[in-house]
Amino acid sequence: MNYKRQHINPKIKNLRKKQRFYQYPIFWKFLLFFIIVATFLYFILFFSKLQISEIIVLGNEKIHADDIKSLTWKNIDKKIVSLLGKSISTKSIFIFNSKNTIDDILNNFPNIEDLKIEKNLPSSITLKIKERSPFGVFCEEKNCFLIDHNGVVFESTDDSFMGIILKKELRDGEIYLGENIIDKNIISIISKIKNELFDNFQIDVKEIFVSNLLIFQTSLGWRIYFNPESEIDLQITKMNILLKDEITIEERKSLQYIYLQYKDRAYYK
Repeated sequence: MNYKRQHINPKIKNLRKKQRFYQYPIFWKFLLFFIIVATFLYFILFFSKLQISEIIVLGNEKIHADDIKSLTWKNIDKKIVSLLGKSISTKSIFIFNSKNTIDDILNNFPNIEDLKIEKNLPSSITLKIKERSPFGVFCEEKNCFLIDHNGVVFESTDDSFMGIILKKELRDGEIYLGENIIDKNIISIISKIKNELFDNFQIDVKEIFVSNLLIFQTSLGWRIYFNPESEIDLQITKMNILLKDEITIEERKSLQYIYLQYKDRAYYK
């Protein structure tokens, strides 16, 4: 009897109808999950209300807004896939890469000092631009460029610009717009000395040569030598004492130079 039962059971099992794959609950769970994900991705990528349709440019003065928008649109329109010779693209605000766009714009527009991009849901972005303002003119041989307070050259100009002229010996002789020619800290030192001379003694600075020393050519024709590697406030104090207590206004007219780069000493002639 036991033998018959064991012999019959496998036959009964073989007679049972096999389930199709769609009859398993796991299949429907997976299908539901796939539909939800596909719907979500379609909503994010292609829903018309979420496609960027407007670019707002603020803060620009010299740079044309249309030029900025044209480059921005190239970063907005993203190709997703190509099917049957046709490309499918999206302008979804959710996948728009602000960082890459900022880098692209800054590389192409050296006049821009800073740029911020804000996403305005559902379908617009705002570009807030800060243009560079000239600190002076950087000249190398016959070529002159506007330079900002960060030491970056950003626009070609001529030496008729009413401002301070900066010069520096360049290794390769090449100047590229957007390049940091003079260190920002050196520009800060130059600005401080320039203001001290004008505010305290009404002396304008005509030209500055930047090297291991800072050589200031005044509008009166004489030069002042500073060491940017040494304590600059001490050198400014020595300059103020000399011009206030030792060198009279009349003597300034025939002055040739003031040396302030030596520690605890100052010379003039």
